[in-house]
Parts: sequence; structure tokens; C-alpha cells
Amino acid sequence: MKRVVVVIALLAVLGIAVNSARRKRLRKDKAFMTSWRQAAEYYLKVWDSDDRHLLPKFSACEVTCEVLHDLCVRYSVARTIPGHVEELGLEGKYRPFADMLNRYRDAVMTRGNVADIIDREVENMRKPYGGTCLWSAISKAFWMMKRDPVIIYDNFAWEGLRRLGLKPGYNTYREYFNSWFRFFEQEETKAGLDHALEWLPSSPYTQRLLKAGYLDASELSSVWFRKRVTDMWLCFHGGAKWLEDQPQSCAP
Repeated sequence: MKRVVVVIALLAVLGIAVNSARRKRLRKDKAFMTSWRQAAEYYLKVWDSDDRHLLPKFSACEVTCEVLHDLCVRYSVARTIPGHVEELGLEGKYRPFADMLNRYRDAVMTRGNVADIIDREVENMRKPYGGTCLWSAISKAFWMMKRDPVIIYDNFAWEGLRRLGLKPGYNTYREYFNSWFRFFEQEETKAGLDHALEWLPSSPYTQRLLKAGYLDASELSSVWFRKRVTDMWLCFHGGAKWLEDQPQSCAP
């Protein structure tokens, strides 16, 4: 009888432990999925406030110094490009950068060649810009021109990858690019993205954009959109506090 009581007691303890572990896992999973929903909605707001205005300007015609300046100001990378507009003017500050971009107007970029192109042009731009490394600005501008397969380099996303142990490197865009894809192709990442992008069409913000005609629902399921949501998740994981200062929509 005592053995039976002991066994029952042990089973009860084991059951409590199992249930506790299950509850912890569910809480973790819920928080994980919530983080992806936040990343998805945040990127949609970035797209609304910035990207939907910039993309047509970069993809349809020659990139001008004015358009390039607009991108750099919106994405807070103007300060990474040497020179002050007040002293040099837009042409003086951005002309080498704009000319480089326009040489790639008709170039086909693939996952196989994009990292080499960006690393090469980062090196080429060191000469006109006094040795400064422009990974972030150059990758952002190429993304506006080509979108997929370009991956935007961001310091917060770099830190997110580092915290995940994915070794984004210190010396080349290629290192960051490869690290980023290791994260993007993980099953857990795919699950988070699937969950967030299944939820996103039902969010009030998405519904407002759809009704206003500012958003095509098909864009939410595009590869480039998934990648930009991934960028946001990595930035938040890397310490970005942007959720505390939400981007505001620009006028149509």
C-alpha cells in the first residue's frame, strides 16, 4: 500500500513538473509569436511612411542626388556619408554615390552575386568618401533599386545576429549576408514569419491601408516583404527601441 501511495505521489509531482514545463513553453511560444507580429506590423508602418514613397523613385528612373538624400535622411544614414549638404550641396555630397548606383540600373542581381557587388562598391566608394565604409547606405540604396535579393545591412540587425551566435562578421558585407540567411532559413524563423504574415492582414493598420488603396494584399506574401519583416525582428532582438517611437505615415 505504501508503495502505491509513493508511486501516486511521484506521478503527481511528475505531472506538475510536466505541466509547468508545458506552460513555460507555451508562454515562450506566445511571446515569440508576438514578437514576430510586432515586427511585421512595424515594417508595414515603415513601408507606409517611407518605402512606398521611395521605391518608385529608385526603380523607375535614374537615381538623382535629391532622391538619394531623401533615402539617407529617412533611414538615418546621411550622417555616415562624409560631407555636409550645407557646404557641398546635394551634388557635392551624393554625386559619386548616385553615379555608382546608376551603373547598375540594368544589372541583374542574384543571391550569388549581390554580396560581391556590394563589397566591391563599398571598397570603390572609399576613395571619394575618404575611406569611409558605407555598408548600410549602399545596401539600403541597392535594396530600393532591386529589392530581393539585396539584404539591408543594419547595425541593430548585426547585433541581433551576434546575440544569436550567428557570427555576422566584422570585415565584409558577405559575412553579414551569409549570417543573415542562416537565420532566415531556420525552421523557427519560418514558423514565426508564417504566423505573423497570416495574422497581418487582419490588423487594423493593414485594413486601413488596403481600404485606402495604398497596399496590394499580394505584397504581404512576397519574399521581399518576408525578408524585411525578418530585418525588423533582428533589429528588435539587437536592441532597437523603435516600437517606443512608431513611424508616422507620410501624406499620400
